[in-house]
Amino acid sequence: MNRYIYIFIFICLFTVLTFVVFETSGYSFEALLTNNSSKSWLALLSLLLLATDVLLPIPSSFIMVSNGALFNFLPGGLLSLAGGLLSCTLGYFIGLRAKGLINKYIPSPQQAQARAFLEKYGALAIIASRPIPVLAEAVAIMSGTLKWRFQKMLVYSLIGLVPICFIYSFTGAYSTSFDNAWLALLFNIGIALLLWFFTRGDKVPSKR
Repeated sequence: MNRYIYIFIFICLFTVLTFVVFETSGYSFEALLTNNSSKSWLALLSLLLLATDVLLPIPSSFIMVSNGALFNFLPGGLLSLAGGLLSCTLGYFIGLRAKGLINKYIPSPQQAQARAFLEKYGALAIIASRPIPVLAEAVAIMSGTLKWRFQKMLVYSLIGLVPICFIYSFTGAYSTSFDNAWLALLFNIGIALLLWFFTRGDKVPSKR
């Protein structure tokens, strides 16, 4: 089990490192969504950026707020939701492809122990981690690494993403400035904490 913790920490540190590299390079993803391109191109670009959030230091909160400002509340929220689900799917299959490496370095009993932990707390971990950068990507990848059922991962990701996407979209559609985006982030983290508080004693039914 301890080796899975090390892998999880490595994924988190790698994600943070990419943020640092891109920040120091002076490259800005925000500029890509504030140009004068057509709406269809911006929608495709937004979808692509959100989908690759699991690999690159994409400012997903800014993009989701931008979607609300550019496409209005409902279309912007749906666009963000689609991008978020694509990101979760990509993360899952990245983890799944790394299974050979996991088998090489982690004994089967430890794999079984980690898989049992994910069966017990996986739903809560996936739902509650959606608003939290770095953690969300790491959980998605680990769910694939531990071969958690893909359909379950996708459903719980959807549950966690819906409030985030539409709160950010609402912020963009009805605010005069992107400066209010941090309020939406705090609100979503609050939702995650409440979910943890009220369900921390619950168990997710085991896969049969």
